[in-house]
Order: sequence, then structure tokens, then C-alpha cells
Amino acid sequence: MATATAITSMMLYYSPSPFLRAFNGLAFPWGMSFTFCIYAIGGVSGAHLNFSVTVAFAAFRGFEWWKTLPYFFAQVLGGTCGTLNMWLTYYPLGYALANGKPLDQSPEVAAAFFNNANQEYYTTIHSFAIQLYYTAFLVFMIFAFTDPYNPMAPGASIFPLLIGLLVMELGDSLGDIGQFTINPSRDLGARIAGAMIGFGHLALPGVGGMLWANQCGSVIGGVVGGLVYESLVRPFYPTVEELGPTIHMKRMERIWNFLRGRKNVHLQDTAMSQEVERNDKRDTADNTKHVISEEEKFS
Repeated sequence: MATATAITSMMLYYSPSPFLRAFNGLAFPWGMSFTFCIYAIGGVSGAHLNFSVTVAFAAFRGFEWWKTLPYFFAQVLGGTCGTLNMWLTYYPLGYALANGKPLDQSPEVAAAFFNNANQEYYTTIHSFAIQLYYTAFLVFMIFAFTDPYNPMAPGASIFPLLIGLLVMELGDSLGDIGQFTINPSRDLGARIAGAMIGFGHLALPGVGGMLWANQCGSVIGGVVGGLVYESLVRPFYPTVEELGPTIHMKRMERIWNFLRGRKNVHLQDTAMSQEVERNDKRDTADNTKHVISEEEKFS
């Protein structure tokens, strides 16, 4: 609902509306790009495409931590190469927009080509919070879509399309704020390419403190989104009893047992002991009722 409200706010408060014109045209190809990439390489690497997703899966879904840095370098390299390819295609337009000025003195060109605009009416902290929230929402939904415990989870054939629609929704609600980042790999890759081309400080470190806001906000947001799903949604699916506890459930159980003074007790042992305690209480209650009924019989 918050995302839907944000889309409405963009449509009402901006003139001309970026929802109806610019950012809807931006969000659609971004969403379809994610859909096509997941269909193409999802069966090989998982098609993370986003370092925030990689970190969240390492923290909660058993993805090996040593793979996170290679994935990050590959993601940044892909973003850098894609941005350089885009510049080689459109650089005549870029120089025309610069109107004779050096590229490092043309923030409007940097904004058009690398999404590094300086939104003076948004503070760095505000941008950081927005990146955190929307990336958390992105990872939360990805966790829901890919959860074998979720009886409503889509299959592998429809999942990429839903991810594309999710990215489109985030673009329509976030497009004018933070330049639709929600991906530290894409943001850093574009900045590196911009610095190589000659945009200087407009690319790295960027204007308005957006570099650290995008990088830190997105990564932290991904972890927050995964934590919320794994702690407040996944444990309550009825399939947990059938499929068994997850890594995060076991981790939380150990913390809970430690706080209760029950160290070195496994989740299964705890569940069994709780079942035994419930059975003992039930037997005690039944015996008490039986004794009372016998006494009443002879009274």
C-alpha cells in the first residue's frame, strides 16, 4: 500500500507527471530486462543481478559468503560495460547536451546518462532512507516468490515475469527519488564508467552524497527485508512442520534457548521436550478430573 501511495504521489505532485511519461517509460524496459536476464541465466547463477539480493541470500538462504565478492565484481563489471556501451551509442547526443562545456561541468548530461542527478530538495539522509525502504521491499518480495515454504509461491516459469513487474512498480514509485537505484552494483558500475569517460566528480563520488546513500542504503535495506520475511512470515507457514526448520529458524531458536538458559539444546530437542511437557500437563489434568469424579461418586 505504501508503494501504491508513492506512485500516486509522483503522479499528482510532479508536472508533467513522470509516472505518465518519463519514468513509466524507464521502469518498463528495466523490468523487462530483469525478466529476460532471469529467464536466460537464472538456472546457472540464480540471476542475482543485485548485490543487495546476494548479501540477503548469504545471510538468510544459505548462499555461501565467499561467493559474494565474486558476484559483486561480476555485477559491477556488467554495469560498467553496459554503461560504456550505452555511451558509445549515444555520445553524440551527450556532447550536444553539454553544449561545449566539459563533461565534468555538465551535471544535466550526467543525470541523463548515469542517473547521478543532484536532487537538491532531498537530503542525503532522506535518500538513504528511501533506498533502504524500497530495497527492503524488493528483497522481501523476492524471498516470498522463491520460498519453497510459501504455498502461494509462483513456479519457475512465472517468477521472472513477477520480478519484472516488481521492478517496474518500484521504478514508477521511486523514479524521481534517488534515480531508481535499489542496486549498489548497477549504481557503482555506472559511476565507474562515468569517471572513465570524463565526468569526474559528477560520477565519483557524485553530487549530493548519493554514492554512500545508494550503496549503504541498498545493502542494509536488502538485509532488513530478508530479516523481516524470515522472522515474521516464513516461520508461520503450515509447511514448516513438513519441511522442517530453516537455517534462520535454528539460529533464532538457539538465541531463544540461550535467553531461557537452555544452552546446547537443538530445535528438534526443544520441540520434543515441549511436546512432552504438554502431554504431561494433559495427563495430569486428566488424572485430576478422574480423582475428583471418584471422590464425588462416594461423597
